[in-house]
Amino acid sequence: MTTIDTYHRFGSVCRNGFAAFVALSTIFLIGCKSTESIKGASVVTVQEAPEWVNARPHNSSNYIGVGSASKLTQPLDYQAIAKKNALNDLASEISVRVQGSTFLNSMEVNKNFSEEFISTINTTTDEKLEDFEVVGIWENQKEYWVYYRLNKSTYQQKKAAKKNQAMAVAFDLYSKGLSSEQSGQIVTAFDQYMRGLFAMKDYWSEVNEYNTTEQRIFLDQEIYDRMKRVISELTIKPAATKVVLSSENSYRSDLKVKLEYQGKPVKGVSLIYGYQKNRFMKPKTAETDDLGEIIATIEDVSRVEKNNVVDFKINTEQFIAQDLDLRIQQGLIKSLRTENKILPIELITPSFNITSDEKSFGQPATNSILASAFSAALVKEGMRIVSGIGESNYKVNITSNTTSGGQAQGFAVAFLEMTITVTNSITGETAYKESPTSIKGLQLNNDAAGVEAYKKGKEKIELEIIKSLLDSIL
Repeated sequence: MTTIDTYHRFGSVCRNGFAAFVALSTIFLIGCKSTESIKGASVVTVQEAPEWVNARPHNSSNYIGVGSASKLTQPLDYQAIAKKNALNDLASEISVRVQGSTFLNSMEVNKNFSEEFISTINTTTDEKLEDFEVVGIWENQKEYWVYYRLNKSTYQQKKAAKKNQAMAVAFDLYSKGLSSEQSGQIVTAFDQYMRGLFAMKDYWSEVNEYNTTEQRIFLDQEIYDRMKRVISELTIKPAATKVVLSSENSYRSDLKVKLEYQGKPVKGVSLIYGYQKNRFMKPKTAETDDLGEIIATIEDVSRVEKNNVVDFKINTEQFIAQDLDLRIQQGLIKSLRTENKILPIELITPSFNITSDEKSFGQPATNSILASAFSAALVKEGMRIVSGIGESNYKVNITSNTTSGGQAQGFAVAFLEMTITVTNSITGETAYKESPTSIKGLQLNNDAAGVEAYKKGKEKIELEIIKSLLDSIL
């Protein structure tokens, strides 16, 4: 190769290298124009916000949902929050206001419950929204925006199909409920009505007319009216107009109570009954048998209550289906009117004739301390005291005497021995007997010690013996 050839090749390489250098420099300069330095970091310049971010779009053919979230306050889940907000916005545009002859407008329920529930069903959840599409997503350093739309025609067609299917299911359950009701299966009928009503829950805020073979009805309202009728026509029929408790029935009554629907016995329904007892009583529950009856046992009725009654009512909790929304069911059932039956209880307290032979160190006592205490304690418990033996249900005989116990640390000791015998005046049988011993009095002399012993015997009668006696005979 000649010197001239070498020179030409070297010049060609230099020219190509310079061209490459110019190209790279140009790219670098263009890149520099697309970035700006903030404390050493590069921040990408974003495009201008689209029109739907600054002004909510309107479209007669579509439902619109636009949502945003702050990247600064929700840096970890801003995308999910923006999407949820967009779906909520979309749902709010679809939601139906409660008006006209809708089930919700006619519900006779607690106002707070009704308002809360109306608010709940009027907000369509994002889980129920389908077929919406993403129109656009925009973000900058601070915000993230999402734009959804849903075709109105498509949505309404699918909704109508779902509603028709729901109403068909509801009417089928309603028809089955009517059959169960006619055969006296009230619990089953109510369950079928409740399930039929819930089958239409998503449409309670709408007018739900339904064509049967006979007429056109508002289906959800018709089902609910049937539920109210079933419950309101359940009648409680006790076998007596009042409960009488006396010594003749040992102060216990087994009262037969029947539950009927349109004159026919209803089985499998629980009744609750309660009354004032001497001790705390939790209301009792009993389920009607094949004859529609329960046996309510009434005993240990309060002896101090002047107007004793027993209250019967239908246990509405049994009508709640555990696999349906409990809160909604409770709200619905609160509006149902059920029968309460209240019967008076006549407590004929026993009468007592009291005699005593009370002595102090073998001599007749000046006062009948124990007999007086016994009588006062019985009256306090609502019992009757009579003077004639023939007028009493029970005869009470008290015998007592004090004996010397000697001296103890410089004090005189006296012991009281007493026997209390209660006899049934009619049968002559011993109803109760108590002989407490070692009732001790301690004072400066024998007489005072004897008085102290009687005082303790009186307290024992008031605090222990009367209660034990009444528990055994009432």
